[in-house]
Amino acid sequence: MARNATVIFYTSDMAGRAKKITPADEKKIVASVRAGVPVAVLAKTYGVTRPTIYRAVRSFHDKAKVVGNGTAPVSFTVDRDRLLAFDAFTGRLGLKSRADALRRVCSVPSGFLEPDPDLADALRDVARELSAIGRNVNQLVATKNYEVRRGEKLKLTKPQQQVLSDLLGHIDGVSAQVREMEGKRASETVRRFVAGMTGSEHGTD
Repeated sequence: MARNATVIFYTSDMAGRAKKITPADEKKIVASVRAGVPVAVLAKTYGVTRPTIYRAVRSFHDKAKVVGNGTAPVSFTVDRDRLLAFDAFTGRLGLKSRADALRRVCSVPSGFLEPDPDLADALRDVARELSAIGRNVNQLVATKNYEVRRGEKLKLTKPQQQVLSDLLGHIDGVSAQVREMEGKRASETVRRFVAGMTGSEHGTD
């Protein structure tokens, strides 16, 4: 049976997170609450507010449920603009729940993040073309350096000017090829991501 993951968001402008309660603290707090220690006393002891103590207790119990259900918590920080952009994008996909959208992200096949063999081959071809261009440029520079060392003026002959012009044209062609590959890769990435997000059944919160 597939394992689920609970993803917890904290936006960068959320208040009340200056003092961090660790998992070890949560365990001690729960034990103290069970022993009858007032929440106000615990808040003063840990230097936090009473709502923070309540959240720590709730967090401890939520994690216990997660372990019991065979799930795994995932936590990371994201700024508000990115969070709003994520919500807008998943909203356009018809996903009403952020939790459901995040589960879908986690369930996208691993191949989505693996290298594209066709793209890798194309990039190797580009690398070979650039290497050939580099060799020609080096040969031209070496020739001119030799002439300068002999006291000759730095001047390109017409054949050398043509070689340089051809090389510049070749570089422009390679640049266009790279931009085309980037565009195709980006389009394919978005298509595969959307397919992974919308192509299977997921629970909602």
